[in-house]
Amino acid sequence: MGFAMPTINDNKEGWGPGTPPEKFDGMPYAPFEKRAFIGRMADWSARAEQYRERMRNRPAAVTNEAFTFTAEDTEGFNLVDTQKAMPQPGWDRGMRGRGRGRFGGRFGGRGGGKGGAQPMGAEAKFNAKFNAKKAPQAPVSKWKKNQAANFANRWNEQKQPRVRESAVDVRPEWTVRGQITFQELAKMTMDVPDSAEVHSCGTVSYYDKQYDRCTPKSDKKLERVEERAFYKVSTSDDPIIARLHDEPAHSKVRVFATDAILAVLMAAGRSSYSWDIVVNRVGDKLFLDKRADAPIDYVTCNETAHDTGDEDRDSMNHPAKLMQEATFINQNFSQQVLSKTDEPLKFTDPKNPFAEGSEDVPAPVGYKYRVFKLGKAPKGDEADSRLQLLCRTEIDGVIKGKNEADPDLLMRLYALNETDAKLVAGGIDWRQKLESQRGAVLATELKNNSNKLAKWTLQAMLAGVDLIKLGYVSRNHVRDSFNHVILGTQSYKPKEFATHINLNVNNSWGILKAVIDLCLQLEEGKYLLLKDPNKPVIRFFAIPPDAFEEPEEVGLEEGEGEEED
Repeated sequence: MGFAMPTINDNKEGWGPGTPPEKFDGMPYAPFEKRAFIGRMADWSARAEQYRERMRNRPAAVTNEAFTFTAEDTEGFNLVDTQKAMPQPGWDRGMRGRGRGRFGGRFGGRGGGKGGAQPMGAEAKFNAKFNAKKAPQAPVSKWKKNQAANFANRWNEQKQPRVRESAVDVRPEWTVRGQITFQELAKMTMDVPDSAEVHSCGTVSYYDKQYDRCTPKSDKKLERVEERAFYKVSTSDDPIIARLHDEPAHSKVRVFATDAILAVLMAAGRSSYSWDIVVNRVGDKLFLDKRADAPIDYVTCNETAHDTGDEDRDSMNHPAKLMQEATFINQNFSQQVLSKTDEPLKFTDPKNPFAEGSEDVPAPVGYKYRVFKLGKAPKGDEADSRLQLLCRTEIDGVIKGKNEADPDLLMRLYALNETDAKLVAGGIDWRQKLESQRGAVLATELKNNSNKLAKWTLQAMLAGVDLIKLGYVSRNHVRDSFNHVILGTQSYKPKEFATHINLNVNNSWGILKAVIDLCLQLEEGKYLLLKDPNKPVIRFFAIPPDAFEEPEEVGLEEGEGEEED
């Protein structure tokens, strides 16, 4: 089959064919020039009435009514705008209506009365021009405003998380015998066990109530107490525990520890720094000990705050220096607030068991040895097979009751210290907020020192004291870490304070019971419980018996090492 090319009529002078085709003969047609453009063919946004009005007012002289084009005719052409109109501010509406708006007559114009609009003066014209330029806009945060522009810079300048150091350098020959995560510890629970006091010793002084009147405006200087000695004796080195262990009445006690060691375990879920506890398994007995000069002997500062402190070891705000400062403050505060005139309270054995043979004057501290029975109590005549734990607890002072007939109240003394409000995010200046917003100050301390407050509360509950006395101590100057002042004090009952800081006491006892059960499953020997410095994990290491024993210094014999003449 052949292909016939269609006839194409080319119009070199304009658009369209020069001669209309036969099939379009008789239909209206209007030629257009190439330089002209086709205007509005169909205006769907115009209303029908506007369209009819436009058609009635179209020009009369046209070449062909089929295609009508008027370049200047734009009436009825509307753009569809879906944006909501911004409401006028109240003071602007008032200015246009009555001449007095939000700011009174100053922006109202001079001619505006209660009637209709008046001629605007120079000031009113300026205000109208100002209002047109300064239209109110929704506030935009700086973070959103610069998000796209500074994203790459913020990503590159983001501070890397700090890598904390381990409390103990793990040696290659130590073997891991197990581990437990904080998630597992959070599920543990146990009822608060029954307790009984088996021995008490030492003396405690009465609290001086004048320190309850301390305020940021009437502060008191924190004095240095250098003539008193503080003893941090471990469990195995305690002579009272050794004597109670040999007594037949306490033959069923299987676990021996101090309140400081137990508090570390019970509040382990809140800890961020690395800590360690030495476990000695002797027969079926368990002794929880600490190393000499261990981290648990020091009071932490801003442990749970987000990336606080200075990384420079020589800086006063380095975490190690902050711990030394907090420990120094707590020791001095616990001695300064005690009365120097009242006769101290003596326990059954008034002697300090750790000061014998020492020339130092011991700090007035009382000790109570208490036995706790872990687990559920038996029913009826069943034999009591609960696990028994003997703990040495400390008491810092005693306070007289409100009335003379009221008994004296035992107490623990602790000090919260302020270093530099700029070190932590959301820091609060105590001198400005302590008197009016003490709850906010305590809430900030709970966020930055959650583990420390939990340990203090648990130590007070282990000792069975009646009150916890908190002191607020601050630096004289943010750059001076040696001179401090007492800005105020506050008292709490241990159980109420535990609820106040959201401390689950049953969970704390459950954690302790779970750790003890794991240790009792180990063979006889020496072990180390080490909290990982950068992970929420506690690991159990089997270590040799002489792992932390200090080597004895071998002196030179007489004449040895001397140079010959």
